[in-house]
Amino acid sequence: MSSVGITLVISVLGFLTRKIFLDTLGEEYLGLNGLLMNVIGMLSLVESGVGVSIVYNLYKPLANGNKPEIIALVQLYRKIYRYIAIGIILLSIAMFPFLKYLIHDDSGISYIGIVYFIFVGNSVIGYLMADKLSLINSDQKQYKLAGYNLTYQLLMYGVKILILVYLKNYIMFLLVELMCNGLYNLLIRRKVYSLYPYINTKIRYSVPTDVRKNIVRNVKALFLTSIGGYLVHSTDNILISSFVGLGVVGLYSNYTLIVNQVKALANPLMSGVKDSVGNLVSSESKEKQYEVFNVLFFVNFVVISSICILLFCLLNPFIEWWLGNKYVFEIWIVAIICLNLYVDMIRSSALTFKTVSGIFVQDRYVALITGIVNLGVSIILVRYLGLAGILLGTSIAFLSTNSWNWPRLIFKYTFGKSPYIYYRKYLMYALLTTIMCSGCNYINGLLFGQSCSVVSILCRGMIDITIIAAVYFVLFRHTNEYMYSIKIISAVIRHRK
Repeated sequence: MSSVGITLVISVLGFLTRKIFLDTLGEEYLGLNGLLMNVIGMLSLVESGVGVSIVYNLYKPLANGNKPEIIALVQLYRKIYRYIAIGIILLSIAMFPFLKYLIHDDSGISYIGIVYFIFVGNSVIGYLMADKLSLINSDQKQYKLAGYNLTYQLLMYGVKILILVYLKNYIMFLLVELMCNGLYNLLIRRKVYSLYPYINTKIRYSVPTDVRKNIVRNVKALFLTSIGGYLVHSTDNILISSFVGLGVVGLYSNYTLIVNQVKALANPLMSGVKDSVGNLVSSESKEKQYEVFNVLFFVNFVVISSICILLFCLLNPFIEWWLGNKYVFEIWIVAIICLNLYVDMIRSSALTFKTVSGIFVQDRYVALITGIVNLGVSIILVRYLGLAGILLGTSIAFLSTNSWNWPRLIFKYTFGKSPYIYYRKYLMYALLTTIMCSGCNYINGLLFGQSCSVVSILCRGMIDITIIAAVYFVLFRHTNEYMYSIKIISAVIRHRK
């Protein structure tokens, strides 16, 4: 089964489980789930980009078949992450007394302490197996784990649904995930050792001095990036719980579930395009790199723009059909959710070139500034706009910092060009997406009104896709980016089959 097929199966199971969860336990428990995931994310800041740096340094020895260096890096990774796991356990104990201050209202949920430490356990298990996953990810052999992943998801969701239906017990619901996660990681360990038997050795290897220095330098830069990334991506639920209410976290998490599942479906296409960029940067001329960047940016725009248009038009009808009218947000809240998705994902092409070009140190402060802006603006706006203020803080943070700085860096260090042509194209793409969102939503309203049946939702989606395809074909069919991207996407689809 392809990665897209597996993602679809997992998505359906996730939506079914969420529906049963809300019917049996309610949005407060769902809100607690979202809150604790963000709290654990805060504890995970001790990881500080170690994984990204080591994975980056694994590319070359894997390509060259340098087994001693591979073993040395994996051993270093294993040692570091054992310390990180211990650090997270200690920090979680220290933070536990302050957990009650993150909940705005009295949720009436019992056993929050047990729930909290189950989440901690799930996080720690992942770190104990991180060295194995880093190796297989660096070697681009994630597909070797597809069968394990599907089995793990089917087992976990199946047992979770049974517990919700027959026991209605939140603690048991979480323990199932903990046990399945442990079993899954043991299976991964066995699989990785079968693929790379040479790493299963008691002989100690040393990481070369130059590589070690490079890891330390990148970790220092990525430490600030990790903090900034957390402040941007993982504080919304904490702020919503603290200033608005735990129940609203539950409502918002329904939207983020859909958004994240859609992103997961888009990732195989985007990652397929990215796979060859690393070799391109090291082997081709700057002009060729710039040409491919424009194509990647165009593909990025078409995919993300289409996703945002469809979500803007279909999120509320789908939520109402799936869960009921009481779980639906106002359309302007949906617009902000889509705006956050757009400004986040449209940066993907710039981030890809920045990463493969090894541009870590030059923007080490920008991510932290982005996080501080997000947190500060969200705290200010929540007093006036409530939930909308918190969500707007994310867009404002992105647009005021790395949305323009990442392109500036790659145009300066990779292409040797001025970034202003990128900025003009960025504004044109954003304006076109906004017009398309408004136009498609207006047409949907004329044709289907307030109907939220399965048939009407499917018809809305097909009409929107037809409009998007027709408009973008007319506007871009003669551009080099359009013709080149068709060839790339066709090749990616053939490769993924």
